[in-house]
Amino acid sequence: MKLRGLRQVRQRNGLSLGQLAELTGLRRETIARFEQGKEDPQPYAVHRLAAILEASVADLVGNLSGLGAEHLRNASKREHLLPTG
Repeated sequence: MKLRGLRQVRQRNGLSLGQLAELTGLRRETIARFEQGKEDPQPYAVHRLAAILEASVADLVGNLSGLGAEHLRNASKREHLLPTG
């Protein structure tokens, strides 16, 4: 899964790559590769980034089109409604 919207969400939150790396525990270089589309993140990294950035997975994926995008946005919204534990 490419994180095409990660850079935009990170910048919208006013964070540098280094700051986001510190907050997430991921390496700065790893986050840069995610933003450049050179590396696909593991699911734990996607959810960690989304939580730290207070964004949905759909926001991080960015540039979505078609029904798949709407489905992903709706699924992401439903995640917040599911009980935990």
